[in-house]
Amino acid sequence: MARKSAAVRREEILAATVEEIEATGLRALRVSDVAARLGLSASLVIYHFETKEALVAEAFDFAGRQDIDRARELAAGQVSALQRLRDVVGWYLPSGSSRSWKIWIDAWSAGLFDAGLRATFAALDREWKSILVHLMDEAIAAGECTAPEGGTASGATRVLAFLDGLAIQVMVNSETVDTEALSTWVDDFLTRELG
Repeated sequence: MARKSAAVRREEILAATVEEIEATGLRALRVSDVAARLGLSASLVIYHFETKEALVAEAFDFAGRQDIDRARELAAGQVSALQRLRDVVGWYLPSGSSRSWKIWIDAWSAGLFDAGLRATFAALDREWKSILVHLMDEAIAAGECTAPEGGTASGATRVLAFLDGLAIQVMVNSETVDTEALSTWVDDFLTRELG
């Protein structure tokens, strides 16, 4: 059997790490459990990532990049810019995202104490905002909406803050926020934000 390249092995380890975090949470994450998912030794995982902290930061970057790649696909669609913006926002929601919001909430908490994770999330946040800003600018130029107060960068920040806050409510207080209400609230928010 041929050995896997380092890049392929690293990607498998990152995917398994994300799966393990989704299943057990970040606090319970052990390198040995990630390794067991793949039938590897924990030392091989550490060989590729040096520390558990580095593994975790790269796993979140890996998961985030997959989400951003999907958002970029939606943003490049053939419908109006405003509809593409709504599609991206809809996909970002807890009911539409390919990733479990549990891992992001868990990671944000860990990022309070880990500068590497904080930097990972800041970079991902900048990319999400750039997608939204581009779509807002395109929709404004096409006359589909008006500019948000303070400009598109400020509007994108407000949209993400609103969505993140709703996601937390859905995840930790789901009996008071159902997905139908969530969609209505987001639609109303976007309408107010973009006129």
